[in-house]
Amino acid sequence: MSFGAATTVLLLHVVAAGAPASGCRDVVPDSERRVEWIAPPSDAVRAQLSRWCDTVGPVLFEPAVAAATRAPLDRLTVITWNVHVGGGDVDALIARLLRGEFTDGEPASDFILMLQETYRAGTDVPSNFPRGFPVPGPIAPAPPGRPREDVRSVAHEHGLAVLYAPSMRNGAVSRVPEDRGNAILSTIALTDALVIELPLERQRRVAASAVVAGRTRGGAAWHLRIANVHLDTAVFTRGGPFRARRRQAEAVIEALGASAAVPTIVGGDFNTWMGDEEPAIATMRKVFPVRSTIDDRRATWIGMLGLHARLDYVFARGVKAIEVRRLPQRFGSDHFPVLARVDF
Repeated sequence: MSFGAATTVLLLHVVAAGAPASGCRDVVPDSERRVEWIAPPSDAVRAQLSRWCDTVGPVLFEPAVAAATRAPLDRLTVITWNVHVGGGDVDALIARLLRGEFTDGEPASDFILMLQETYRAGTDVPSNFPRGFPVPGPIAPAPPGRPREDVRSVAHEHGLAVLYAPSMRNGAVSRVPEDRGNAILSTIALTDALVIELPLERQRRVAASAVVAGRTRGGAAWHLRIANVHLDTAVFTRGGPFRARRRQAEAVIEALGASAAVPTIVGGDFNTWMGDEEPAIATMRKVFPVRSTIDDRRATWIGMLGLHARLDYVFARGVKAIEVRRLPQRFGSDHFPVLARVDF
């Protein structure tokens, strides 16, 4: 059964799943795996985005998980976290989830991680690209006492399903080529994979989305679409950054469809320097109205000189209840993980 996104072509350009593709629209390790792709409607914008696309590797989609069977589940733990391109210690976070440290002592044996600014290194990333194509500078922190670990390594180490959609290259020159973007890591198999190429504002941004499914302890079937978003930062054209992020939020909403019949969680780094006051947040809340049972408005990012802001959010629709709160430490990133517990 497909819980797909909108197929409207008035506002979106839908690339048929399974259609021949090249570069970033390829899928590895199995090119036959189905991933739907949605891009902006403008030919000119898509041409600009293709220049970014040619500097990164293909989508990584490994939908199966190591565990053969799943226990019934009434509550699912979902975390959104900007990991600062290897700065965040995902292994440490998973270890503490499995010990139940953030879930009232109950081990979170099933969980979903929505990671922004995660990275991939290796031969899937092109070693060469045309001169003059857009390439941001590298982000390559040096975590104390441990090496950086790319998204594929983390997924394989923990037996997780993974959907990774690169947004941009991580620097022009590197001993091992890297790209960076958004990933969904899950203890539950992923289906209905969707990649959403957002309107180009400053840098190329790509949202990753997939569906997970299971049964409650009472035997009722449930399904949930997960969408992982990272909106743009400083934009000084076309109305400035607030309007830019609102346009990108509207594109996410349009791509996911307006039907509340599909339970959906949207999380990520919205780069909302004005927090709840930004138009992008109001736009999301109109369509994803289920509010957290607790009100945690703490800053989720801390920068230099004490700068701080609430940049990271989780939005929901069609679920029974959701509790959203910031975790108490950053695990080496500049962002705190934000944890949501979703009831079915």
